[in-house]
Amino acid sequence: MDCINIANLTFAYDNRLIFNDLSVSFPQGGFCSILGPNGSGKTTLLKCIVGLLQPSGGTIMLEGKPMSEYKMMDMARKIAYVPQYQDIVFDISVFDYVMLGRNPYQTPWEMQRAEDKEIVEAMLQKCNVWHYRDTLIQSLSGGERQRVMIARAMAQQTGIMLLDEPLSNIDVTHKFEIMDILQQLNEERNVTVLIILHDLPIAKAYSKQVLLLKGGNVLHFGDKNAALSEDNIRNCFGLSDDYDITEAGFITKKAITNT
Repeated sequence: MDCINIANLTFAYDNRLIFNDLSVSFPQGGFCSILGPNGSGKTTLLKCIVGLLQPSGGTIMLEGKPMSEYKMMDMARKIAYVPQYQDIVFDISVFDYVMLGRNPYQTPWEMQRAEDKEIVEAMLQKCNVWHYRDTLIQSLSGGERQRVMIARAMAQQTGIMLLDEPLSNIDVTHKFEIMDILQQLNEERNVTVLIILHDLPIAKAYSKQVLLLKGGNVLHFGDKNAALSEDNIRNCFGLSDDYDITEAGFITKKAITNT
């Protein structure tokens, strides 16, 4: 069963066409990494799915129902979104920021329930940022803030998570911690994960499916091993024979020898 079905999607920024007739469907319970060179439409695709951008053509269906028919609060109970960057206007504590993830389940002006506090604490613990709970979020480093943003998305307890380069500011150890958490959510709770990555070995290690985008078009979508073949990687990223690609997805440049 597909939880997200995109058909004939068209989108442009002013006169710059990003998508023209793009179609792809994501299965329920999938773990899909979205890969491609800069400008291929990865972030735009997630923003269209979550409703931050309105396409000029095509349809996006969520569980068989057009996205446009969902109310904002209903959408927030189904999809959690972690953007690549987020401006935080009000400097609040980490605990209160993650508590915002519980808003879809609260009535206006409702006090924090014991259940909400337990969920927030559990997500802060999972993302290894519980010790920052009383810290003002704007005082955190980029990587620390990124983990807090992921904790907030997890506190929404949705069936779908969209993440835009969540590992970009995170050190190596915490990268694997975050990916392990997402994998656990996917395997134990059947949460559908769509994640934009630039790290091919991590994508190959954790994904079930891979979507390769190039120039706003689907270059390949399907099983990770088929998607991340050497030919597909070279085609997608424009790599010449000067580069070696390992089975795990590591890319190295061949040594230059002087003769």
